[in-house]
This record gives sequence, structure tokens and C-alpha cells, in this order.
Amino acid sequence: MVEHCEFLMEVLKVDDRSIRFAGMYDDKFEKIVDGYQPGTIPHLSMDEMQNSVRYDIRRWETYKMFHKQLGDSKYAMVKYEKATLLTFSLNDGKYLRISIEPDTEYKTVIEQVENLIRKNPKLS
Repeated sequence: MVEHCEFLMEVLKVDDRSIRFAGMYDDKFEKIVDGYQPGTIPHLSMDEMQNSVRYDIRRWETYKMFHKQLGDSKYAMVKYEKATLLTFSLNDGKYLRISIEPDTEYKTVIEQVENLIRKNPKLS
């Protein structure tokens, strides 16, 4: 659990002005660890967040259907007016979800997060 907290802190540091939230969840939709940037006001209630996690993780099952044709899914992105959500597949049925400001240069954030994942072999 400590390594998950440390990893999450590294993710939040990738871009402390753009990353609003980061959280890790298992394939049963249970929170492992999560956190907001200081001063961030959440857009979703706790129940809405849980439902959002549930739907995101269920979508990964759809992505897996095309594994043979397209290869492994690395991340998924959904852009809303108020936030962009990024979901990354980790190992052992774990997922990393990140909420960034909608005007963020998301490609840079994605590259930096993927580098962090690669540097943490227990997670990739």
C-alpha cells in the first residue's frame, strides 16, 4: 500500500496545476488509494465518483475484445467540458484514473504518467 501512495504522489506532481485528481482502483471497482491536489473542489460526489469508476473499468472489458487485432490497451481518455479523465491499465487488475483540467496538453501528461508506470515494475 505504501508504494501505491508514493506512486500516486508522483503522479500528482507530474503537473500540479493541471492534474486535479489521481486514484487507483481494482477490478472490483474498489478504491486502493486516491487524492486531490490541494484546494481542488471535486466535480463529482463520492457516489458519482464510484459510478464513474465502475463504468470506466467496465469499458476496459470492451477494449480487451480487440486485443488480438490491436494489441494491449494502454489508456483511455474522455473529455468533458469541465475535466478530462484518463484511465490507465496497470497490472493485476488495477487501474489508475486521473482527472486533468480540460485545457491541459494531455499528450504530455500521458507520456509522463506512462514513464512513471514503466519505472514502477510492480505496477506495469
